[in-house]
Amino acid sequence: MTQTILVIIVANFSKNISMRLFLALFLLLVCQLTKAQHCPWDCTGMIMLQTDIPKEKVYKMKPVLVDENKKVITDTLYGTGLPTYDRCDFLEQSDFTAYRKKRMGLHYVYQYDTAYYFAAGKYIVHYNFCEYQDKKLYLRYNDPTASKLKYVYVAIPASNRIHLHEYNNEIRGRETNKLKQALKEFVLVMPCLRWGLKKEDCK
Repeated sequence: MTQTILVIIVANFSKNISMRLFLALFLLLVCQLTKAQHCPWDCTGMIMLQTDIPKEKVYKMKPVLVDENKKVITDTLYGTGLPTYDRCDFLEQSDFTAYRKKRMGLHYVYQYDTAYYFAAGKYIVHYNFCEYQDKKLYLRYNDPTASKLKYVYVAIPASNRIHLHEYNNEIRGRETNKLKQALKEFVLVMPCLRWGLKKEDCK
């Protein structure tokens, strides 16, 4: 009788140990999967600008993203302090990627900003989508026709703002063509005359 009770106790104890071990392993697996599926583009906004004028002339106008108070926006998404604060200048995609690669030594998250192949040939800016979701945003640039420094402001509506979180899987999978099709309606098109330039100045 005593042996039977002992066997039952040991069996139950072993069962409990097995169940605890199973639960511990299951929780560990869930945590790992959750970590693996975390989207590095949560609250990451992007604006793509397309223009047909030469790059050196675009950069001469110093296009930058500003808020509703006309103040230059600083991208602080990484939250790791001033070294990773980035002014929201519009950069041609290859220049943006090169800049981000140089910054990878400061924080590993910059590696995710080297995956925007779908924006090739366009100018892009990276900002906190959640912070500015319901606020006015503007493209600001130096008036190319003014003799003194003068800013021009172009409103950027919600229809030109991309939340990269929504395209997490496509970016991870480098589905460039799919992304180009999905995002083409978001592109802010700035032809020569919209900058205030003459046709002869756009070549």
